[in-house]
Amino acid sequence: MNAPSFAPLKPTQNSATDQVFDVLYDAVVSVKLPPGTKVSEAEFAKHLDVSRQPVRDAFYRLSNLGFMSIRPQRATLITQISERAVTDAVFTRIALEVECLTSAMAHNAPALIAALTDSLHQQEEALGAASADFHALDENFHAAICQASGHEHVWTLIRERKAHLDRIRYLTLSTARQRFVITEHGDLLNAVKSGDAALAETLLRNHIGAVTDVLPDLKTRHPTYFEGS
Repeated sequence: MNAPSFAPLKPTQNSATDQVFDVLYDAVVSVKLPPGTKVSEAEFAKHLDVSRQPVRDAFYRLSNLGFMSIRPQRATLITQISERAVTDAVFTRIALEVECLTSAMAHNAPALIAALTDSLHQQEEALGAASADFHALDENFHAAICQASGHEHVWTLIRERKAHLDRIRYLTLSTARQRFVITEHGDLLNAVKSGDAALAETLLRNHIGAVTDVLPDLKTRHPTYFEGS
């Protein structure tokens, strides 16, 4: 485990368990802790400067999300990427986000356009940024769709369901991929501005679903990251 790269936690209003969970969740999703990595409660407790209990609780939560394999008398591992989990996440995300887009365009189009325009501008300025930074801006673009729909809580549901999908996205966020994302976001924004709901829905469906197109190449480049390797 690359534990030395994890700095001690700083005091916040959040519980120690929540803080540990956030650190580990981000590390797993960003592939800082790659699939197959062995992890230790004791080592994380030492490097995060917390007791073992919040680490144990965070491990349990990550296990429930399918990110950790905890087995008695055996090493705890970061799970490999499940193609089924990725395709399930794509299906769920499309179903929820498209519905939010339709509602936002019908009932709150000016606010939606303003939010997406601002978000796209930030992405353009950040082109070439680190994967984590660009990923956050990408997230903000899609979260804005849910917020403009009046159903901001849906983004929380989407985040909980798409975590396996995010590992794929982090592995592909090259500068070229960032340009591609910006182009697709721009096309979607133009469809929203024109009031073409059918086109906007099609573009959003294709944009979210495109991540599955890169799976064969990723499995070739990172075979040990995937189940069945």
